[in-house]
Amino acid sequence: MPSTTGPAHPPSPSPGDRPGRLGRGTVASLLAVATLTALCYPLLSVGLTYAPPFQFAVLRAGTAGLALLMLALMLRRPFPQTRGLWLRVALSGLSATTIGFAAMFGAAGLVAPGIATVVAGTQPIVAALLALAMFGQPFKARQAAGMSIALAGIATMTLQDIWAGGSTAALGVVLVMAATLGTAFGNALTKRFASDVDPVAAAAVQLLLGAVPLALLAFLTESWSSQILNPSFFALVAVLGIGGTAVTFTLWIAVLKDCPLNAANAFNFLAPPIGVAISVVFVGESLAPSTIAGMALTLIGIALALSRRK
Repeated sequence: MPSTTGPAHPPSPSPGDRPGRLGRGTVASLLAVATLTALCYPLLSVGLTYAPPFQFAVLRAGTAGLALLMLALMLRRPFPQTRGLWLRVALSGLSATTIGFAAMFGAAGLVAPGIATVVAGTQPIVAALLALAMFGQPFKARQAAGMSIALAGIATMTLQDIWAGGSTAALGVVLVMAATLGTAFGNALTKRFASDVDPVAAAAVQLLLGAVPLALLAFLTESWSSQILNPSFFALVAVLGIGGTAVTFTLWIAVLKDCPLNAANAFNFLAPPIGVAISVVFVGESLAPSTIAGMALTLIGIALALSRRK
């Protein structure tokens, strides 16, 4: 990471670098990201009873970005030092924050939390294909097989509910897929600069720059909601902004410094089973046999994708 007080770190490794065994700290961080990601959709469903989608999205991104900005300034963390780095961080923020959040929040009111979470779980496959197309990052046969099995598990968990949901659910799924594409493209860009930036400062920039277009969308398309001042909603935004956004964005950039993108993304397949479990326990969604079978397939796919066997 470049710094004004010392020599710059070596340039980012090539996306095609061979992965090593993941350390315990990396695994713990990735598990935390998956768990916090799974919590987002249930919280979004609750929050949308207080505020329109874009206003909610702005508050989430803005709260997280401002918290990280203050932390970066207090700790004197270096911000991106070159124009190229600023451009890549800004583009990743516009993709993951603006597109990802706008579509995600729009979908939250149309589709059940469990369905939204599992559809968003296709992000690792989308990111792997983008990495291959954009940067030529290969993935081995076992990784492709593992992702395919995990995708089959996701399909098993979701198709029946999507069919039963009708056109409204279908529109919600389309929006979730748009959010997934934005997140995947942002993740691919993040891998290219992760080793050259400070995670806290870069995450603050991603979130704050991405929040600007969201604020414009909210101003142009939505009426002010007085429920935003409700203490319960304020608490929800704080939890979602800090735990579900600031922490996950920072951990993700930190992990991608040394972890190959495909290996890191494989852990995101854990979000769907965790999200379904959360929806069953806290939202009251039923757990059908097909859902259980899909969760098992997803876990098998993750294990295969992360296996070190050739």
